Amino acid sequence: PMSESPGCSRGSVGHPELCSRPCLYFATGSCENGESCEYCHMAHSKRPAHLDKRHREMLRSMPRLEWAAVMLPILQQKVEAVDDSFETQAMLGGIASQCGIPIGSVSSSMPQRSQRMLILTLRSMSLKSLLSVVQHDLSQHGHQVEEAVDALLLHLRKLAVHAVEPLVQQLL
Repeated sequence: PMSESPGCSRGSVGHPELCSRPCLYFATGSCENGESCEYCHMAHSKRPAHLDKRHREMLRSMPRLEWAAVMLPILQQKVEAVDDSFETQAMLGGIASQCGIPIGSVSSSMPQRSQRMLILTLRSMSLKSLLSVVQHDLSQHGHQVEEAVDALLLHLRKLAVHAVEPLVQQLL
């Protein structure tokens, strides 16, 4: 049945960049939620990257433009890898401009070793995790930014669903 095949859970949409974290029950063969499971039922090759306490503090203490110089190019690259449509780019630009940070206008000087390690970690994170960091870090700018990040994630997940629908129809 479809509910037992990998990748069919709600949480698997957009795997690996936009999916939820792996379902621990599916991995042991005991997930009772099937298609409605909010966690990913597809294989994850490694433990998801995350920011440690030092990295979170480093991001928190950065001036806004320096934060943007580190974060926005990585975010833009990851978003473009999923969808480079005008609509998606406009949504990403809207998030940055709500915070007073025009995308593409910020450049960073050669980062120090600690900042390079932060950048490597950010690059290895999934797009969903990166958006979560952005949402948290920009929460000081109000609910509009939070809602804009949610809207971008929802938009990208809808695109992922529409991308796999023809494949599912072929399997049926």
